[in-house]
Amino acid sequence: MAVILISGGTGLVGKALTKRLIIEGHDIRILSRNPQSSSQLKSFYWNVEKNEIDEKAFEGVEHIVHLAGSGIADKRWTDDRKQDIIDSRVNSMRLITDVVKKKNIQLKSFVGASAIGIYGMSTSEKIFAETDIGKDAFLKESCTQWENSYQQIQTLSAKSCIIRIGVVLSKDGGALKKLLPLFQLGLGSAVGSGKQYMPWIHIEDLVSVFHEALFNSNYNGIYNAVSSEKTTSNSFSKQLAKSLSKPFFLPRVPAFVLKLLFGDMANVLLEGSPISNQKLIHAGFQLKYPTLSEALQEIVSKK
Repeated sequence: MAVILISGGTGLVGKALTKRLIIEGHDIRILSRNPQSSSQLKSFYWNVEKNEIDEKAFEGVEHIVHLAGSGIADKRWTDDRKQDIIDSRVNSMRLITDVVKKKNIQLKSFVGASAIGIYGMSTSEKIFAETDIGKDAFLKESCTQWENSYQQIQTLSAKSCIIRIGVVLSKDGGALKKLLPLFQLGLGSAVGSGKQYMPWIHIEDLVSVFHEALFNSNYNGIYNAVSSEKTTSNSFSKQLAKSLSKPFFLPRVPAFVLKLLFGDMANVLLEGSPISNQKLIHAGFQLKYPTLSEALQEIVSKK
């Protein structure tokens, strides 16, 4: 049994990871602004804005997973919102690191979340690997600062991993939960050119990536957490409609409409390049849902 501290444990990925770790019998602690512990889960108070944290959360901790951060697509990207997206990730990591240093905790592993947004927001046929650098854009800037915030805690851990997450497919949240109601009504469509890539991963596979990063000594460094199948916005939308046995005939949503609705954030939907997962595969990882049809079928069957 391992003692694991998770920040962002109440989010989509955090909940799924916590559930698996609890089933395996691990001692899980999560950080929350409104802590509510149960017989299976210990919850401890923190408030990043006030720089407050309950240090009891760190007693006996052997592993830390950092998932905390404001949702990229939750609100329109004003200057204040952009700063909040960065601060919520960087400042929360600093708060955790300060306690680890203060208590002189020697971690067995640290796993930090990041995102494929670090490769920038552009559409191309270039397949981005972990060593590649994207074009300047807000997501590249925010993800770079996010990953840089891990540098100190990485020196305090026997091993560390950074997981660059693609579009997470789950019935419980994320992009798919927002899209399903439209597609179930037969109102689904691609957006923009439809040619932009949409690197995705099933939530179960993503949880397994974090699990391996925590406990498997073969995993160290940065990994792209995406499926092997290269999917465009158009092919994704067609496959989703097909999985629901719904028609797919509506014209694509024009780029200018999304830009009017979402401002700069629209580029998250309008742009995208293929992302390589070969480093993950070479580490021995096996995807449970390697194709979009398998992933969507599993999710849709639960509705």
